[in-house]
Amino acid sequence: MSRRGLDVLSREECDALLGAGDFGRVVVKIGATISALPVFYSVIDGDIVFRTDPGTKLAAAVLQSQVTFEIDDANEGWSVMVVGPCSEVRAASDIAAALEALGARWPEGERSRIVRIHLQRVSGRRLRSPIRTDAPDIP
Repeated sequence: MSRRGLDVLSREECDALLGAGDFGRVVVKIGATISALPVFYSVIDGDIVFRTDPGTKLAAAVLQSQVTFEIDDANEGWSVMVVGPCSEVRAASDIAAALEALGARWPEGERSRIVRIHLQRVSGRRLRSPIRTDAPDIP
């Protein structure tokens, strides 16, 4: 817990939130460019997997780049962030497992490649709502 209006989530809480979600953002750095890209995801064996097509996310996977993955809920005021290397899933059995876990949720287009993010660091925060007795009523 922090004195600055936020609570630090335990690893168990972070894992539960990651497992309950299906939409997040992958943050990748290729050269001097940093991009935050939306993905539908699933968790398999403690790692994040998502479908993609050729482009920035797949290039990061082929290069086995360190990436950040983030999910959040603005209504409840929490965020979970994962950092770790990513790689392309190539084994047929692993691809089949990922496709089954991901189901039918992905944007239009081919998206036939699977990327796995290996979790090295996981952290989460929840903002606490301030209790204000001096706040004016706003109609």
